[in-house]
Amino acid sequence: MKHPAATVALLVATVFGAAATPSAAWADKPKATAAKEGGGKGKKDAPMSVGAPNQGKLRGAKRLRVTDDVITKRSSSTWALPELTDLLQRAARKVRKKHGGPALLVGDLSAKGGGPLVGHNSHQSGRDADIGFFVTNSKGKPFRAKRFLPFDDQGQGKDVPWARFDEARNWAFVRALLTDDKVTVRYVFVTPGLEARLLAYAKKKDEPAELLTRAAAVMMSPKDADVHDDHFHIRIACPEAMRGTCIEESRASVPSGAEPKDAADGADPYAAAPAKTERPADGVAALAEKAAQEASGGDAPKAPAVPEKRDEP
Repeated sequence: MKHPAATVALLVATVFGAAATPSAAWADKPKATAAKEGGGKGKKDAPMSVGAPNQGKLRGAKRLRVTDDVITKRSSSTWALPELTDLLQRAARKVRKKHGGPALLVGDLSAKGGGPLVGHNSHQSGRDADIGFFVTNSKGKPFRAKRFLPFDDQGQGKDVPWARFDEARNWAFVRALLTDDKVTVRYVFVTPGLEARLLAYAKKKDEPAELLTRAAAVMMSPKDADVHDDHFHIRIACPEAMRGTCIEESRASVPSGAEPKDAADGADPYAAAPAKTERPADGVAALAEKAAQEASGGDAPKAPAVPEKRDEP
């Protein structure tokens, strides 16, 4: 028969020895494994635009904040790459600092995880944003629009006749986008008539020829692109760190059931498809000059306004 004291000592040694085992095992784990089990962020949490604008997804999205410079439309989905949300804040801040007036009105960006978004063919990979135009009344007074207002080629409101396309602020916004030193803007989709008005205004303000050329190239939409008369559609270029996973242009077709691949796969997420045609670099200045002359001369056709029972502010 064992001595009681020896039995107690054996039990104590057994209990404390067992309790020490998990701590020892944790201490011996590689740091990466310990961080993962402890809830640390891994590579998959890093922001990443995966796939094409019309066939893609989004990781590590950032939601656009409402500030004094930026407001969002009700029910809009405002997730995107941090590069895009930060760009919009910087550009809006520059416009308000120079011109004052209402905040930038932002519509849809992307869903939190990217993928198809109701009402859009693109906006799937965190690089697209719909931006409402800056607006004035017929006396040139800034007006805070609560929705996207459509304009004809003369800059007059289509369904709100007294509304005017605010060339000064809208150009200031485009200028801020194009001169940003952190993000490259790939496209600014807008109707040819409103593009011409912006270029004419910029030329009148003696903007540098290089900037006019850049603006004309960026506002020239790819073939079959969906341009709008009530908002800008902005698309930023793939950030350098995302090359190989982020696909610059929209895809013409995607194999049924195909899913975007991640960077580790080292391949185009989809079967190769030709990029949509964009304006060639040479001759852009001449095209910008032509567009500016047409806008200045009022050659663009004027769409009939549809009266709305609403008083001018």
